[in-house]
Amino acid sequence: MAGLVKNYVQALFDLSVKAGELEKNMALAEELSIDLLGKERMHYLRDPDVFVEEKKKRLEQAYKDKLSDAMRSFLLQLLAENKIVLLPDILPEFIRAAKRRLGHVEARVSSAKPLEDEERERIRALLEEKVGKPVNLSYSIDENLIAGFYINMKGKVFEASVRSKLDDLREKIGREDYGAYGIEELSTVIKEQIKAYSQESEFEEVGVVLTVGDGIARIYGLDNVMNGELLRFSNGEFGMALNLEESVVGAVILGSDRGIEEGDLVKLTGRMMEVPVGDAMSGRIVNALGQPIDNLGEIVADKHLPIERQAPTVIMRREVNRSLETGLKTIDALVPIGKGQRELIVGDRQTGKTAIAIDTILNQKGKNVRCVYVAIGQKSSTVARIQSRLREQGAMDYTTIVFSSASDSSPLQYIAPYAGCSIAEYWMEKGEDVLIVYDDLSKHAVAYRTISLLLGRPPGREAYPGDVFFLHSRLLERAANMAERYGGGSLTALPIVETQEGDISAYIPTNVISITDGQIFLEANLFNNGFRPAINPGLSVSRVGGSAQHPAMQKLAGPLRIEYAQFNELAAFAQFGSDLNPETQAQLNHGERIREVLKQPQYEPLDVSHQIMILHALTQGCMESVGINQIGTFQHALIHMAQKRDRELTREIREAGSLTDDLRRRIDLLVEALKEEKFSPLLTSSPEEEPGL
Repeated sequence: MAGLVKNYVQALFDLSVKAGELEKNMALAEELSIDLLGKERMHYLRDPDVFVEEKKKRLEQAYKDKLSDAMRSFLLQLLAENKIVLLPDILPEFIRAAKRRLGHVEARVSSAKPLEDEERERIRALLEEKVGKPVNLSYSIDENLIAGFYINMKGKVFEASVRSKLDDLREKIGREDYGAYGIEELSTVIKEQIKAYSQESEFEEVGVVLTVGDGIARIYGLDNVMNGELLRFSNGEFGMALNLEESVVGAVILGSDRGIEEGDLVKLTGRMMEVPVGDAMSGRIVNALGQPIDNLGEIVADKHLPIERQAPTVIMRREVNRSLETGLKTIDALVPIGKGQRELIVGDRQTGKTAIAIDTILNQKGKNVRCVYVAIGQKSSTVARIQSRLREQGAMDYTTIVFSSASDSSPLQYIAPYAGCSIAEYWMEKGEDVLIVYDDLSKHAVAYRTISLLLGRPPGREAYPGDVFFLHSRLLERAANMAERYGGGSLTALPIVETQEGDISAYIPTNVISITDGQIFLEANLFNNGFRPAINPGLSVSRVGGSAQHPAMQKLAGPLRIEYAQFNELAAFAQFGSDLNPETQAQLNHGERIREVLKQPQYEPLDVSHQIMILHALTQGCMESVGINQIGTFQHALIHMAQKRDRELTREIREAGSLTDDLRRRIDLLVEALKEEKFSPLLTSSPEEEPGL
């Protein structure tokens, strides 16, 4: 029956368009509908006892000159085919089709109680004034509105209900911080908000949920939505617009999609995704939305910043000329990092990547450097251990942890590094130095790939979307060393990327390597052989940190890198032969000591002055008579001796522009004291007794 009605509607529509009588027939159809449904004037048309010829005669008498040629022809055809009983179903569908063709606008009015005719006409006049076109209204009752009404018209909503005003007021109060108010003061604030609340309603643009699932919602409407704009669903959850298609918006849901159903309304907020920032974030663990998850109470934010922000321009930056010391001899000597630099930490799983980042954070204690550690897709137990270690060593006082666990949805893992970067940028723009660690961007790329595939974006290499390079470049470009007239702060980024079987030519590693200013490559074989941190100096490089390196360290590290490279080559050949001349054997012995010196236990970062003392003793040959297995003890003894006998030495080395003759002499005296006095048992009888390779 429905298909037959549709065919008759199409036939009447085509006849009307061909005759140029569409608008006239639409008005006539409305009149006929009223007569059929509300009056008994046309009851005879549906009476089976009345002959067809009699029906035709009465129809002509009732409407005389009102019927157009197209409408008369159509009605006579229905009578001839004995299908006039379908007229009550045909006319409303024809009216809707005609109004769409003539540019009429459909609008749905929902009210808490039935509206009077006068109110309906007032609403119609208001809407026609707004859109400048005829408006076709349909009505429904929604008692949840409490009072008033709302209108849904072409993807826009006119809100004039009590429920909407209460919801907006609740959200407005919820965004403010009233934690410091008592009950009476809070009551006064709410009353003032109610008084100040505008009583005038305006059109709001809304969309309708078409499909929802897997944390993704496809929304019809929202013509003026911005990419990255925050959306509010009818159940109170928020989402973020990512796919802007011609008529459909793909959005990720920042929370649970339970409670969101097809047909629900979605409103624009006019705000981009943002997080709270401020000094109160120090020492706290927050989620990707900036909400505290450490059970230490609410955070009183100084303000909110969008998670997506434009990177500082070239004019706003200055050269990287200040060292960011990691406390690790291998890095500070061979691949130094400067404040404002982006240095990638790359390597296989379980090779100590996170350990390097945590040691760097620990080494910032007392150096006026804020730290932000972003954990993406990590286990909760892992982050709990990191937080415990930082708290034990007093590093949580200047550290913020942004945590999106492996059990969180892909959208939350996706926004976590951007949220952490905005938290860090707040301090950078205040003129402070900040270190941020992204652990790790491999999981971040996987989360983005998941979102993109669910949104229907075309997959590319390794199923990643085509803009995955832009994903990380716009994040890492926000690291900068700001010029003095722009505050003079800095943001140093240490992104971490995981490789498979040491393959740094894979898609994500090569992307991030090309974005950053160098990389620290960790090798699984070195790690498994006990060389930790397992940094491969041949594949590791820092493109800008050398200009920020401590002058004394720079002078010592130059020959050290060459000697270590030569040792690695000699060691590879020496394992095939047994007879080595004394010069080669001495070179191998010295190389072994370089390797031992570069080893360092986890959670024991060294001050740069102590590193310089140790490397000076190494390059001067002071450790040639020390057993390989005693090199670590010798280093600790040298630092202890300096703190005991020459307390000012470490400070003077740190502040000196270079290693002066006086400083060299004082370090040599400490080494001699080790040999002659308390630490003589550390020494072996002679270098010849050293174990072979």
